[in-house]
Amino acid sequence: MLKPLRLLFALALFLSLTQVSAQELPNREFRGVWVATVANLDWPVRGASPESQKAALRAMFDKIKEANLNVVFFQIRTECDAFYRSSKEPWSRFLTGTQGKDPGYDPLAFAIEEAHARGLELHAWFNPYRVSTVPNPAVYNAQHVSKSRPEWLLSFSNGKKILNPGLPEVRQYIASLIKEVTQNYAIDGVHFDDYFYPYPEGTFNGISSEDAQTFQQYGAGFASIKDWRRYNVNETLRLVNAQIKETKPQVRFGVSPFGIWKNNEPAGISGMDAYNAIYADAVYWLDNHYVDYLTPQLYWAIGGRQDYRKLLYWWSDKAANASRHLYPGHIVQQTGFTPEEVPHQIEISRSNQEKNALGSVIFRAANILNNSNLIATSFKAATFRLPAAPPAMSWMTGKAPAAPSGLTVTLNEATGNYEVRWTRNPLNTHAFKRYLLYTTASMPATGALIPDGSVRAFTTAETVTIAAAEVPSPTAFWAVTEMSPANQESELSNVVVLGNTVPVLAQQEKPILTVDQLGLGNGTPETVASPGTPVSSTSNNVYVTINLKKKSGVKAELYTMDRKKKIRVLKEKYKAGNHTLAIPRGKMAPGTYMLVLEYAGQRSVQKVVFD
Repeated sequence: MLKPLRLLFALALFLSLTQVSAQELPNREFRGVWVATVANLDWPVRGASPESQKAALRAMFDKIKEANLNVVFFQIRTECDAFYRSSKEPWSRFLTGTQGKDPGYDPLAFAIEEAHARGLELHAWFNPYRVSTVPNPAVYNAQHVSKSRPEWLLSFSNGKKILNPGLPEVRQYIASLIKEVTQNYAIDGVHFDDYFYPYPEGTFNGISSEDAQTFQQYGAGFASIKDWRRYNVNETLRLVNAQIKETKPQVRFGVSPFGIWKNNEPAGISGMDAYNAIYADAVYWLDNHYVDYLTPQLYWAIGGRQDYRKLLYWWSDKAANASRHLYPGHIVQQTGFTPEEVPHQIEISRSNQEKNALGSVIFRAANILNNSNLIATSFKAATFRLPAAPPAMSWMTGKAPAAPSGLTVTLNEATGNYEVRWTRNPLNTHAFKRYLLYTTASMPATGALIPDGSVRAFTTAETVTIAAAEVPSPTAFWAVTEMSPANQESELSNVVVLGNTVPVLAQQEKPILTVDQLGLGNGTPETVASPGTPVSSTSNNVYVTINLKKKSGVKAELYTMDRKKKIRVLKEKYKAGNHTLAIPRGKMAPGTYMLVLEYAGQRSVQKVVFD
């Protein structure tokens, strides 16, 4: 239980976050968290029984789900070891205390199963080059690359060792590891952290001449050893991405680079220079589409010398220019950070969604479990109060699932909850199934056009209970969609209409085309019709005037009020200007219908009454 002062502080935090959150919560947003296994930072307890380790992971994933996150970056290779059954590298010593010792189960397979059961994506997190985290060779067994392939290593004065990125066989080896995991496990993504060439730390200034011999052997044609080192890292990423896309094209590949690409990029930003210190050229990876997303580690406050806002804008510009996604990384506890810092940073990212800033990743899972800096409280109360699905990537292959059907919504007056059920389309056979349940005040046309803030559940089951208090008023329309493993969304299910939200005209009134401000999520609709204008009962057309600011396709469909039947009545391209559309009645029987117009990325929904 929170102590009284802490409870008051949590309330003040909630009110603060509620005030600053001007945007509706996105329906689609990447919400990730790093689960660090190196040195047992987040998981597991080293040497604990398999059942104990499994129970701890289940509890962690429950907390992640409760905070409305939707992706875990699960670390499976920390120091050329494995948290999975590998034919190439030994079991991690962080599982049992002894490298190479079988833990008695497959941690990656178990983690995928548990994550998917909760609707969480799992991205397998690899450290590509690090060989050792301690200088003691006795902790590494004979199968470990430090002993089986010593000629592949670079050794440094601080006692650290890495695989030599300048060796073509090392780059191929890393790609082969990625192939093994991608081929054998139902992962949703592959993730690399920011350790490439070694970081400067303390009196250690980073790499100097340790790879001079390799440069002499392979560096012909490069202007400098620095250019060659960047090429080595670039080539590793190119090979890995190509291997992933060849093996399973729907698996996403991303990297979390150090948050500053170069000094004074953007202007006024200074700090360690990843481009020159660890030879990580993240902009090159974006521009050459070696990655599907970047998660730069923006571990600084808003407004400081490494200003979060400036860096976020700069990185999102780079991602947008390359047509790739940006999910910035956030640190929860940092000197000077208040509990409002990370939620405010996420608000800044959301304000830049049009520049592909489409989510956030939290370092690290222990902070969610421990509610460090009240982060879990703020997520559940405000920042991630509603669920969301990860965004789709337009360049990914595959097709959208078929739509669910049989949606029913029943208010249980005894409990005050809505009981919602639907049926999965039998055409959908992928094992990792997830659904988005929407409630809206306007007639939905497609999931992509439903206003933000409309998601009530992101779930793996075909039934869900929603507290009536969680459904805003007025809400008339309920619909559900299914997500593919690549986050493509199906068409809507049948739409359930609750309440008397659409009055039917009395018989003595003449049929009219009514205009209700029901449809567009961004203000006054551009579609204009004349309310109250009589339409002859013998007329076969309804006329609607629209104004186009630029050339656009226009689609019109008529729906029955329960949305069980529809007909497409118009699909044409029009030039900019005013146009009067003739919407044919066709064979629609007398009654009240919904006319859905879509054009220029917008939608309007209007009632039509046929005599």
